Formats: sequence, C-alpha cells, structure tokens
Amino acid sequence: MGFPPIDGKTRGSNTPNPFSDMLSNLSRASRTLIAHPDSPQEKHYQLLGILGEGGAGITYRAQAEDMASPVAVKMLTLCEQANWDDIQRFDREAKLLAKLQHPSIPRYVDYFYIDTDTDRTFCIVQQLAEGQSLAKRVKAGWRCNEDTVKAIAAQLLKILIYLHTQPQPVIHRDLKPQNIIMNDEGKVFLVDFGAVQTAYYDTFMQGHTMVGAYGYMAPEQFRGQAAPGTDLYGLGATLLFLLTRRSPADFPLEGLKLNLKEHLSISENLGLWLAKLLEPDIAERFPSAEAALTALQNGMPRPAKQSMTKQDALAIFALSVLALGLLNQYKFPVLSALGFTPREMFEQGINGGNVAVVERYLDLGVSPNSRAYNGNTLLHWAVSNNQPDVVSLLLERGANLHQTYKPDDRTVLHLAVQHDNPVVAELLLQHGARIDVRDRDGDTPLHKVLLKNDVHYYYGMTNNSGVPSKEIVRLLTTAGAKVDVANRRGQTPLEIATQKGLAHLLTHPKNL
Repeated sequence: MGFPPIDGKTRGSNTPNPFSDMLSNLSRASRTLIAHPDSPQEKHYQLLGILGEGGAGITYRAQAEDMASPVAVKMLTLCEQANWDDIQRFDREAKLLAKLQHPSIPRYVDYFYIDTDTDRTFCIVQQLAEGQSLAKRVKAGWRCNEDTVKAIAAQLLKILIYLHTQPQPVIHRDLKPQNIIMNDEGKVFLVDFGAVQTAYYDTFMQGHTMVGAYGYMAPEQFRGQAAPGTDLYGLGATLLFLLTRRSPADFPLEGLKLNLKEHLSISENLGLWLAKLLEPDIAERFPSAEAALTALQNGMPRPAKQSMTKQDALAIFALSVLALGLLNQYKFPVLSALGFTPREMFEQGINGGNVAVVERYLDLGVSPNSRAYNGNTLLHWAVSNNQPDVVSLLLERGANLHQTYKPDDRTVLHLAVQHDNPVVAELLLQHGARIDVRDRDGDTPLHKVLLKNDVHYYYGMTNNSGVPSKEIVRLLTTAGAKVDVANRRGQTPLEIATQKGLAHLLTHPKNL
C-alpha cells in the first residue's frame, strides 16, 4: 500500500508529534495540525471540534489557514487499528476521493500522515458538508412526506449514476442515513467512502470483506460480494427508514423479502418502485441507477392482471402450503448453503461462547462448515474468539478443521497459535490438525507463533504481549513440528527461534 509523501521523515524518527495530546484531550484548547512541514506545500489546520467517531477513525471540524470555508479532517491512528483492512480502506478512500468531482460529494483537499516514535496517524481532509445527517434529523423529530423522499432519492440516484459510470465503477457499499448529509435547502451530500469498492480492486485484489450496516446491507454483502445494484438496495433501505422512522432490520420477512405492505402508507407507484429497490435477488432490482431514476420520474409499469379460475387458485394454494412447509423444514440448511448464518448464532453462540445456542442452530440444520463474514468458517470464528467448548462441539458435529481462510490459506491451527490459545491448539491437534500445514506465505503454525512479535494484530485480535508463547512452541515441537522447513521468505523456525533466543525450545527428538 502506498502513502503520500509528507516531509521525508521515516517511522521511528525523533521528531515530536505536533499534536501529541490532541486526540486524548481536544477539549482543552484548539490545536493546530501541521501537514507537510518544512515544504512549500506546508498547511496548517486548526481543529475546532469532533464531528463524529467510528470504527475507522475520528472526524474533526477544522479550519484551514488558506481556505475561507471549514473542512473535515478524518484521522486514523495506526496503533489503534486492530485490522489491517481498515488501514487499506482508509488509503483507498483518500486516493479515490482525489479523483472524484461531483457537487454532492465533499471535495477532496489533502491526504497526509504524521509519524512519531511509536505511531503513525493518517489524515484525509475534505470540504465540510454543512448540515445534518438524515439519521440525526429523524432522531431530532424531523418527518418527511412522500414528495421529500422522492426528491432525496432523485439526488442520491444522480450521485450513484456518477459513481457507477466511472471508468472503474465505484460502489459505495455503505449507503445509510448516517452517511447522507442534508442542508437546510434540501441538498444532500454522500459522505464516508471508507467501504468503497472499485471494479479494479475487486478484480485484482480479490477483496471480499463484508462491510456495511445491518439492515442496510444487501443480501449479497453477507457473502462478501457487491455490485452497482448493491447501492440501490442501500438506497431503498434508507428511504424506508425515512418513511417509517424504523430500522429496516426491524421489518418482518416474507421469505427473504421485507414485508412492506402492512407498514407503509404511500402511493402504489412509490411502493412498487421501493419494493424493486429492495429485492433480495440483485438480478430482480433495477439494472442501473439511471433506470431507477427514470422509473421514479416517469412511474412504474403496473403488473398485468390475469383472471384465475377457482381450480387454479386452489392448486396454487396447495402448492404454497407445501412450499412453505418444505421451506420451514429446510430453511436453515438452504440459508447455510447460501452463506447466511443466523446472527444470534454468531453473536451469542460463537462469539459469546454459548454452546447451547450453537447446538440449537446446528440441530436446525446450519452446516458446521458454512462460511460467512469474509470467508471464515464457524470454526475459524470460534478459535479466534478462544471458545474451546464451541470448538469441541463444532468438531464433534463434523467441522472440517483443514478448511482454510480463503485470502491467505491459514487454517484454524494457524489462528489458535497466533491468538495464544494453547488449550484450543491442543484440542485441534488431538482431532488431527496437520502440524506442518502451510499458509500462502509458506508459514507453518510453528513459524506463526515464533514470528508473533513481528506484527501487531491477528484477524482482528490485538497482540498485546508481542512475545512468542513458550507453551505453544513446546506443544508444537512435542507434536513433531519440523524446525528446518523454510517459508517463502527463506526463514526456518530454527533460525527465527535462534534470533529470538528460543532455540532451546526446539530440541524435541522428533525434530532432530
């Protein structure tokens, strides 16, 4: 990943951070942020207050010394990020914003980073979109009628037409009320391009990260996929929130479709149009944002009415009852095969360590080998959350412990040793985990545990100690892990252990 030049200083320099205590105590006084120091392009930004906080950083309202209008400075601190994907998305967001020019997308101003001895902070500067997010307006009691909703929809569709027709189509992937700013004149701005995906990135980087907000995510996003039609679903969910003041996640489902009829009081034409935006199958949505705008402005074609005999009606009723019965009986195996895993199973069962919840969903037909959330299996998630009882249950139910995490080919044993989970690692070995399995970098589990203090995070889990676990090293060597196998960087476990003063741990007879 490339970053913009700043002042020629490298990480680890002794140059003091010009805003060392700004993030922790901004309220003491306004602070000056210096971008590109000691260069002709040096700029000063006076930070005035926090606009918002999220998983991908903090955004400040600021004043640039050479600009009359205020700006927004989005900041991300390297050491506070447990996930390298967040840093990559931040860099990709800045580079994309520099290329976009649309009156409803806040203009890009600057991108730089500042180094200290122990950290690096990245900053994106944009023109400030004055106004309030649609989420804040609704929370404050604002209500909008059908005409206002259509006007907002038309503006957003014009933005999406611009994004989707770029030489490399841009997919926002996080369209929701919090990311849409509206000023007092009714003009809307689309912000926060941190989840953006381009055709280039998707094709050549094979990015399949699941991003988005629950309720506003299209079904394909749960499988790590996105296309221009994905943004149309997010738009539809946002408009549904404006019309009902309810999160789309709270609406009942009919199959995989949101049940809108009993909860909306709008014209038939707008109802048909909104339902098409919210089709769970992307192929059933509008083919483009332009087609959606045309239908909004000109009206939806009404479905043709056909006469039905009494016999036809009875036959359809009987088939429907049969289909519903079959769907109810096999819905979890089917959804599991499509990559959908019940939210309760993840949050309360696997992440929360509730074995009873996991067992209940397995009994209902969820496959122990289903993949979800960025290509991880249920076993990957149980191991990374250090839940040995859940791991044991999944293995008993047939979970394949040799399945790999697709982006880097790491197995659950790689994960267990990286997360310092000796109990889980031993459990996996007892069930036949391959001791010398390699990932995409050629690293075996023994490589991973010895290299631990060379990285700051593993799969979203922070590595606090930075010290290889002697207990896990002994466990692997006792199980016969090879110490003389080189990875793609040419390193053997023995060489790494020698450099770290741990060579004495690799003397088990099986390794000699």
